Amino acid sequence: MQRRPAVAAALAVVPALGHAYLRRWSRGVAWLALLAGSLLVFVGVFGVAGAGGVALSTVRVAGVASTTGLRFLVPLAVVLSLSAMDAYVLARREARTTAITCPRCRREVDLSLDFCWYCSIEFDYVRQER
Repeated sequence: MQRRPAVAAALAVVPALGHAYLRRWSRGVAWLALLAGSLLVFVGVFGVAGAGGVALSTVRVAGVASTTGLRFLVPLAVVLSLSAMDAYVLARREARTTAITCPRCRREVDLSLDFCWYCSIEFDYVRQER
């Protein structure tokens, strides 16, 4: 079954869900571990307020006020966007290898048909018996 790249990328916004859609279980777990690890690193760098909450104190950096909570969102967004791009590229690569093109019009054709849907040329399939 051919997976759609846009669906895989949209599902990958939720950690490891896009890779589960592509049935790439170990890669999904790796992205989930990368997300958890990057959040743990940034919690250690910037500290935590209370019992696991994000400190929302205002900090002045180069004359611009920013919150510490925003510093957690940037690595989270980066890892999730890279995960979505990875799922998209994997789905595109998988779709490219399973499709064949018509020798006359060079468009992708369905393997279950005996002819090209676009230019109506008939295909001769060579079947090898083992």
